[in-house]
Amino acid sequence: MFVNILFSSFGCPVFILNSVLAHFCVQKEDACRKCGLSDNLVSCTTCTYAFHRKCLVPCLNITSDKWSCPECVSPLTEMEKILDCETKVASEETSSSESGSNKKPVKQYLIKWKGLSHIHCTWVSEDEYFEAAKIHPRLKTRLNNFNRQFESTDKSDDDYVPIRPEWTTVDRVLASRKNSSGEREYYVKWKELSYDECTWESESDISVFQPQIERYNEILSRRKKSTDKSKNADRAMRHAEQTPEFLTGGKLHPYQLEGLNFLRYSWSINKRVILGDEMGLGKTIQSIAFLASVSEDKFGPHLVVAPLSTLRNWEREFATWAPQMNVIMYFGSGSSRDIIKKYEFYYSKDNPKKLKKNKSSSSNDEKKQSRIKFDVLLTSYEMINMDSAVLKTIEWECMIVDEGHRLKNKDSKLFGLLKDYHTQHRVLLTGTPVQNNLDELFMLMHFLEGETFGSISDLQEEFKDINQDKQVEKLHGMLKPHLLRSMNTFDRFFLLGVWFLLISIK
Repeated sequence: MFVNILFSSFGCPVFILNSVLAHFCVQKEDACRKCGLSDNLVSCTTCTYAFHRKCLVPCLNITSDKWSCPECVSPLTEMEKILDCETKVASEETSSSESGSNKKPVKQYLIKWKGLSHIHCTWVSEDEYFEAAKIHPRLKTRLNNFNRQFESTDKSDDDYVPIRPEWTTVDRVLASRKNSSGEREYYVKWKELSYDECTWESESDISVFQPQIERYNEILSRRKKSTDKSKNADRAMRHAEQTPEFLTGGKLHPYQLEGLNFLRYSWSINKRVILGDEMGLGKTIQSIAFLASVSEDKFGPHLVVAPLSTLRNWEREFATWAPQMNVIMYFGSGSSRDIIKKYEFYYSKDNPKKLKKNKSSSSNDEKKQSRIKFDVLLTSYEMINMDSAVLKTIEWECMIVDEGHRLKNKDSKLFGLLKDYHTQHRVLLTGTPVQNNLDELFMLMHFLEGETFGSISDLQEEFKDINQDKQVEKLHGMLKPHLLRSMNTFDRFFLLGVWFLLISIK
């Protein structure tokens, strides 16, 4: 489908005439130059023309009072990227009066516009593009660059698509507002695109994505229902005999149910723990089940720190097993993280200035803390290193560190940063037993329980002769409440340095 875009040079008679009229007359046209209708027009500051936003190509989100229409300035100055190129016969409107033998193939380019999503990409004919390039030579350079890339691309590959379907699928709605025409607009994050590619979209343009809009409204409604929870709120142990109803991903295996109950019980008695199940036994699912269980009792927010390469998997598993939880992935460029902090961290009506008025700083922190928007924040080790100044200000209910054995080095930056986070509960996940080194095990326990395992040197001195039965028994007693490991044989073990002491669960 062709999109007809008018291009004029600055020296053309239409431009000169309209410029003179605009200079001597304040009267602007009271009807859209495109459709002829009035109401909610945007007037060109260079000439007398006026348009509806929806009649412009592209449909621009005009926020400035100074705007020049397509008759005065080429829309291609707002081009972000050329995505594709095709040669087609002329459009039906152009060719209807011509015989089939006279139809000419026309080359056209698929344009991605600045500040607009991929759903607003449009085709521009080569003639129209070259006309604009006469005024803006850089357009010719960009076209040459595209042609070089395009020629080197293997178009025979069936997977080649200029616009992936995910890029036109709404992932999340972050905010809403009404535009000058009174139409509702939504700030949209698109699937598999970063937060810095979010765009404002009219409700009519994303009407097919009602589930995402309803999800946004449902999250907003939680703010009205939320109340400040007491620090003495009920942390009772809730033993699960079967898969809880709030988990939707299927049935937990018996050993996973046992892991859920172990995590829930440890949280209820404030014992920080290591879940050391072998790889493939579902530590991620057990952790999600635990966080969902705690969130059912209105405790949160929770922090999950994992390798960057596994964050998407964590997100998918949350969506499968606990879709009711508001889970945010915190990573990406600085601009992406700024958008996450602005729209995903706190409810928008919170006003720090108002909170500060006649209130102590501690009271302000409590009020702001109670208005956190998300249930779970997924982030990577790199983000902990980069943005701890932001993340450590939040009072976390639970912190889960995937591949927790990375914290066995007390000199690592990650260890030092995470140790200072304000957390009620901590869980380390590891499928890698600590081999032949009690010092490393003590470091992990020091991270979890700094008071009980406070001095590494004292522990080293106390257990220097670990071969004695009394020493083994004492150390086992200290570690048993904190360590749990499931093997592929589905036997349950508690981890102790290089040993696994079999504990009967019959």
